[in-house]
Amino acid sequence: MAALRRKRDDTVEARIREALGALRTILQFEDFEAELVEFREESGLAVLRVGGGCADCDMHAARLGQGIEAHLRTRVAEVREVRILAADAAGGAGQHT
Repeated sequence: MAALRRKRDDTVEARIREALGALRTILQFEDFEAELVEFREESGLAVLRVGGGCADCDMHAARLGQGIEAHLRTRVAEVREVRILAADAAGGAGQHT
């Protein structure tokens, strides 16, 4: 019976997205968005794309990234490190927090 009620996705990626969703209101207040790009299970690395519409978004991303990482590490035990990419970053380049 419990299996029938359990329809939500319990993957690590889904839990990371859920934790980011809990921050959405705060991030929108700062004119920011954050999305999961990938999660590397073997290393516990979550790669996020973070950006917004402000002139100093790269500087804000670095500051907000620390709070986002702390939040994710608290909510999702498998996350051991977070890498923040600028919203316009292509490939793997970006800022690491």
